[in-house]
Amino acid sequence: MNETQCAVFQGIVYYYRANQVICRYQIALHDPVDPALLQRALDEVRPLAGWYFQKVVWEKREAHLAPNDAPCRVTVGEAAPAIPEATNDYLFSLHCEGTTIYFDWFHFLADGRGFSPFMTLVLRAYCNLRYGTAFACEMLAEDPPYDPELLLKEFPESQKAGAEQNQPIDIFEGKPDRIRLRLDRASLIEAAARERVKPFTALMGIVCQGCGQYLEKDELLYSFAADLRETMGLPNARYNCIVTYQLPLKGAAGARLSAFAKALDAAIREHLKPERLRYRLAEQMGFVCRVFQQKAPLKIKQRIFQMGEYLSGSPADFWVSYLGDPFTPRSSELEAYVEDFQTWVLPDGASLAMEVTSLHGVLTACIENKVHRPGLAQALARAFAAEGVTVLEAAELDEQ
Repeated sequence: MNETQCAVFQGIVYYYRANQVICRYQIALHDPVDPALLQRALDEVRPLAGWYFQKVVWEKREAHLAPNDAPCRVTVGEAAPAIPEATNDYLFSLHCEGTTIYFDWFHFLADGRGFSPFMTLVLRAYCNLRYGTAFACEMLAEDPPYDPELLLKEFPESQKAGAEQNQPIDIFEGKPDRIRLRLDRASLIEAAARERVKPFTALMGIVCQGCGQYLEKDELLYSFAADLRETMGLPNARYNCIVTYQLPLKGAAGARLSAFAKALDAAIREHLKPERLRYRLAEQMGFVCRVFQQKAPLKIKQRIFQMGEYLSGSPADFWVSYLGDPFTPRSSELEAYVEDFQTWVLPDGASLAMEVTSLHGVLTACIENKVHRPGLAQALARAFAAEGVTVLEAAELDEQ
C-alpha cells in the first residue's frame, strides 16, 4: 500500500459499518461562548492542523483524503449539521450553544485520542481571544501511518481462520438512550488499591457487576479499547490507532469485586502487553485489509464486512473506552476555563457503549444504551456504591 492508501485504510472500517459512526466532544465553559470568536479561533489554527481540514475523494472503488479549501463554518445550536453533506465536505463540525462547545466528527478521520490535539488547539486559541490568555498554539506534529502489510508479515499466524472464535452475541439495535454516570475518581482509586488491581480493572469489574444485573446475565462478553500509539512508536498518530478485545466474564453480577478482581486484572494486563497488542492489531486490520482489497462496490464490501465481523464473534454485550484526560497535551491551565467535559460515541458492535473521561477529579461515563429498558443508571450506581465508590450522578437523560 502507498502512503495515501494507508492513511485511508486506518479508518476505512468506518465506511463498512452499518451506521455512520459520529463521535462527539462536548465542552462546557464557565461563560457563554462567543460564536464569532470561536470562528476566529478555528480560522487561526487552520494552518497548524492540516490533517483535519480534509475531505474524502472517491475514485472508482477507492477513496483518499485531499485538502479542502472550502470555508469551514462554526454554527450555532446543539444539533450537528450532517457530516459531510452540510459541512462543505469537512469530516468534522464545530458548533456551540450557550456555554457549550461541540466537536462532532466522522470516525473515519480520527479516533478520540487522535482528535484531542485538534480540540485542545482550538480551545487554546479561543481562550486567547476570549480571555486574553497566552496559550501556545503551535503546529501539530503528525506521524506517518503504519503499513498494515508489514504488520501482517510480522504476525502471519494472526490471519488463520478460526484462531479466536467466540459465540456471537445478539446485540440490540435502534436509536440508543443516553445515560450519564459521574464518579469520584479518588474513591475508585481507593477501591482498586484495596484489591491491588489497576483502577481500570476496578472500573471494568464494577461495570460488569452492574451490567450483569441489568441484562440479567450470569456470563457477559465485555469489550474494552486499548490505544497503540506508544506501542507502535506513533505518539502523534491522528488516524484510527486502537484495538478492541472481547473477553468473557462469568458470575460478576452476583459477586463482590474481591471475588474476581485478581483474575480480571490478570486478563486485562495480559492483553495489554506490547506484543499482544500488535498481534491484535494485525488480527483486526488483516480482516479489514482483505475487505478493502475486494474488487467490489462499497455496498458489497459492507455486507462482507458485517457478516465476517459477526461470524468472528466480535459483537459484545458492552464495551468501555477510557479516554482519561481529554486534552492533548495535558493542560491544567486550560482546564481552569472548562466546567465540564463529555464524550458520546454510538455503540459499535455492542448493545451498550461507555466512554469515560477524567476532569477535576471526576470520572464522567457517557453511555449509549440500545437495550431500551430503564434501570441501567440505577444498576450501575448500586454496583459502584456497594464497592465504596462515590456516585455523584446517575442520570437517564432520555426518558422512557
